[in-house]
Amino acid sequence: MRSSRRFRLAALAEFLCAVGSTALGAEVPRFDLPQSGLVLEQPARSGRFFSVAGRRSAVFGYENRGLEAWVYPLKVLDELRLSFRIAGYPLEIEGADILASVSIRPEATVFVYSHAAFTVRQIVFAPVHEPGVVVLLDVDSSLPMTVLGSFRPRLKLMWPAGLMTANVEWDEKARLYLLTEETKRFVGVIGTPGGTDLAVMPYQEEPKDVPLRFSVEVPLSEQREGFVPLVIAGGVQGKDEAKASWQRLLGSARALYEANVAHYRELLARTVSIATPDARLDTALAWAKVGIDKGLVTNPLLGTGFLAGYRTSGESERPGFAWLFGRDALWTALATTSYGDVSATRTALEFLGAHQRADGKIPHEISQSATLIPWFDSYEFPWNSADATPLYVIAHGDRFRATGDRDFVARAWPSILKAWRFTAATDTDGNGLVENTKFGHGWVEGGGLYPAHEEIYQQGVWIEACRSLVELAEAMKDAKSAEAARAWAERTRAAVEKTYWLAERGFYAFATARPREKPPEAEPGPSRERRQARMEALAGGGLVDEDTVMPAVPMLWGALDDDRAQSELDHLGGAPLATDWGARLLSDRSALYDPLSYHAGSVWPLFTGWSSLAAYRYGRPAVGYQALMANALLTFQGALGSVTELLSGDRAAPFGRSSHHQIWSQAMVVAPVLRGMFGIEARDAGRTLVIAPQLPPDWPAAEVRNVVVGGSVCDLTLKRSLGRRTLDVACREKPSPRLAAALAFPLDARIRSVMSNGRALAPEISRQGDVQRARVTLEGGSPRASLVFGLDEGAEGFVPAVAAAHGARSQGLRLLRSRAEPTALRLLVEGSPDGVGTLLVSSPRRPGEVDGVTVAPAGESLWRLEVRFEGPPQTYVRRELALPWP
Repeated sequence: MRSSRRFRLAALAEFLCAVGSTALGAEVPRFDLPQSGLVLEQPARSGRFFSVAGRRSAVFGYENRGLEAWVYPLKVLDELRLSFRIAGYPLEIEGADILASVSIRPEATVFVYSHAAFTVRQIVFAPVHEPGVVVLLDVDSSLPMTVLGSFRPRLKLMWPAGLMTANVEWDEKARLYLLTEETKRFVGVIGTPGGTDLAVMPYQEEPKDVPLRFSVEVPLSEQREGFVPLVIAGGVQGKDEAKASWQRLLGSARALYEANVAHYRELLARTVSIATPDARLDTALAWAKVGIDKGLVTNPLLGTGFLAGYRTSGESERPGFAWLFGRDALWTALATTSYGDVSATRTALEFLGAHQRADGKIPHEISQSATLIPWFDSYEFPWNSADATPLYVIAHGDRFRATGDRDFVARAWPSILKAWRFTAATDTDGNGLVENTKFGHGWVEGGGLYPAHEEIYQQGVWIEACRSLVELAEAMKDAKSAEAARAWAERTRAAVEKTYWLAERGFYAFATARPREKPPEAEPGPSRERRQARMEALAGGGLVDEDTVMPAVPMLWGALDDDRAQSELDHLGGAPLATDWGARLLSDRSALYDPLSYHAGSVWPLFTGWSSLAAYRYGRPAVGYQALMANALLTFQGALGSVTELLSGDRAAPFGRSSHHQIWSQAMVVAPVLRGMFGIEARDAGRTLVIAPQLPPDWPAAEVRNVVVGGSVCDLTLKRSLGRRTLDVACREKPSPRLAAALAFPLDARIRSVMSNGRALAPEISRQGDVQRARVTLEGGSPRASLVFGLDEGAEGFVPAVAAAHGARSQGLRLLRSRAEPTALRLLVEGSPDGVGTLLVSSPRRPGEVDGVTVAPAGESLWRLEVRFEGPPQTYVRRELALPWP
C-alpha cells in the first residue's frame, strides 16, 4: 500500500519518526565503535553548535535543539528531534530534556540520553565520500521502548536556486519517505527498516498543517542485538539514484563507519603532528587538521573544493558560509601545505583555476547551486573581492616551494600568469599601489571603513604574490615575467612605506579612500552618533588613518620596514587591538569601533593568526605566543573541536550569526604553530628545510613529526637545558633536504658554540625585535642531522596561556616587549586595574622588584612576576618596567 500527499514543505509542522524494527538484527547488527584517536567529551550545554560533515553531506545543529541534514546541494530536512516512550509509561519523554553528554570525534558525534529507565546513545556520522547521513541508536532500556523523532522535510536547493512544489511520499514496503519535486530530478530519502507511518494523510483529505509520523517498537530482545538505524540520503539524478544511495548506506553502515575511522587515522598519522609540554596545543592542532579536512566538499554539479564554514541555515537555504570560497580556500591552503596535505592544496587550486574568469580574476564565492542558475553572469557575489586573485598566485608559489612539483606549476602556469597580470592592471594611476575600486573589495566589505580605494591588506598580498611569481617564473624559465614581478614587489613595498606609515602615531594606516558624495549611515549599535560623525569626516577621501589589524598581512611575509614593524607590533599586541580571545579588526579607541559589527571591531581568529605570524616573523615571540594560544584555546570553548568565525570585540562570546566551524579559523591554529612558533618552512622547490623556532622558555622539549619537504618526510626534536639547546632532524626518504636552522635566543644570551656531529660551526648572528638568531646551514644528503648550541643563558618574559571565560571581558596581561640590558630587564606591559597581571621570566638571575611588581620563584631559573596597574575599571594601562639586576 502506498499513499501520498502533495503540499508545500514550508507549511509542514513536525514529522515524527522512530527507528528500529523487529528485523533489526538483519539490518545493522551491533558492532564495536572503533575510534580515530581524537575525542572531546563534555556534559550537554544547551545551544552549543556541532557539525558532522563528510565530503558530500553534513548534519548541523545546536545541542538540545533540532538538527538539519544536507546532501549537497540539497537541504533534505531540519528540526530532527528524538523522543522516547517506554512500556507502561503514558508519557512521551523528549530527548532534549534528558540529553546528558556529547562526545565529538572526527568520525562521528555521539549524544547520550539518560533516563532512570533507559540510556540511548545517538551516533551520527556522515560517510566521507557518500551522499547521505547515518544515525545509529544504541538502546539500553529496562522496558520495551518506542523511539520517536520529529523533523520537517525540506528538499531545498542551496541559495539562490530554488525548487518547485514538493511532494512527500511514504513507501510502506521499503519503510521510507521520498521527497521529490515536479522534475523528479532532486530527491531526498529518509527512512528506517520496520518503521510504520502514522501521519501521511489520504489524498482526498484537505491538506492540513499536521505532523507526519511513523514509529517502531524496540523490544528488549533486540536491544542487545543491533543498532536502530535512521538513514538520510539524497541526489540530483532522480529517485532511483537516491534510493540506491539509501540502500547502500543502510547495508554498509558498519563498513562506512570504519572507513570514516580509517580516513581520520590516516590523516592524523601522515600529516604534521606536535608533541609539546602543552597537551591543549597538541590537541588543538590535531583538531584543526580535522576541521580543515571537513571543509573539503564534493558537489555533484561543481566538483571538489574548500567551503568557508558551517552553521545552521534556519529558515534560509545556506548553512553558514557553506559555499565554495576563493580567498577562504587560499588562506586555508597555507595551512594544508604547512601540515603536509599538499594534495588538498592542489585540489583547492584546481577547483578555483577551473572557475577562473577569462580576464584572470579568481572567484570570491561560488554557490553550491551555481550551475543551475546564471551565477557567474547575473550575480555580484562571484567577483566581489579582489584579494582571491593574488592569493591564488601565493598559494601556488607556497606549494611549489614545499614540493618542487614543476609539472603541476607547468599545467597551471597560464592561469597563474593571467591572475598575476589581472592584479597588476588594477594599479590604474601608476602609483605602485593596486586598487580595490572597480575591482573588488580587499578585506573590508562594509561598515565605516568601506569602501577602501587602496587597502594595505591588498598591498600585502600583492607584494607576496609578486615574490611568489618570481620563483614560479624562474622555474618555468620565464625570465621576463620574473623580472617584471621582482620590480613590482619592490615598487609596491616602497609605495606602502611612503603612503601608509604614520610616524607620529607609530602604526600603518588602513587604506586610502576616494571622496564620497554622501557618507553611509552608521549601523545600529553602540555609540552610533560617534561613529556617524567619524564616517562623515572620512567622506572627503584621502588617507584612512585608522589603527587596524591589517598591517599584519604584509608583515607576516616580512614586507615592511623592520623598525616600523616593531612599532606596529606594539599596536597589534596591545589591548586596543588584542583581547584575551583574539585580535580585533579595529582599535577599540577608534571613533568607528563597534564590538558587535562584522567589520568594525569584532574579533576574528583569522586576524589573530595574522598577528601571531607577524609577531614571530619580526622576533616578538611573546606577542606571537599570546595570539597563537588565544586561537588554540577556542577549540575547546565553543563548538567542540572547531574554531568559530568571529566573536564580540568586548566579550569572549561568538556572534549568533557566526559560522561556528570556520575553516580558515582552523587554519589559523595551524599556521601560527608551524610557521610561526616552530618557524618551519620549505624552500628552494623542496630542497631546503628551514626551522627557526621561538618556543616558550619553560618548554624543556618539543617534537614535530611528518614535515614534508620535497620528496622527504622529516621529524624534528628540540631540547632545552641549562646552557644547551639541541636540534635533531631525522628524514625518512631520500634525498634528505638541506637544513637551514636559525634558533632564537634572548638578546643578552651569549652563543658559545655550535656543534654538528663533533664538528664546530660558525653561526651567523642577527638581532631582531626581542631575539637574536644564530643561523647555521647543513647540506643535505644525510638522513640524520644534529645541532648542539652551547650558550650563556639570557632573560626573556612570557605570559602563561589561560582561556578567557565565556562572556568575560579582557583582563589578561599583555607582554609587548622583553629585553634584557646590562643593568635591568626592561618589560613593556599592559594590564587591567581590575586584577593582577601575571607573567613569567626565564633567567639565571632573579629580577629585582619595583613599585607595583613582586617577584617570586616559579621553578629552576624561572620567576613569577605579579604586576599591579592603576586606572579606571575596564581599561588597560601601559607600564614600562625596568627591573634591576641584583
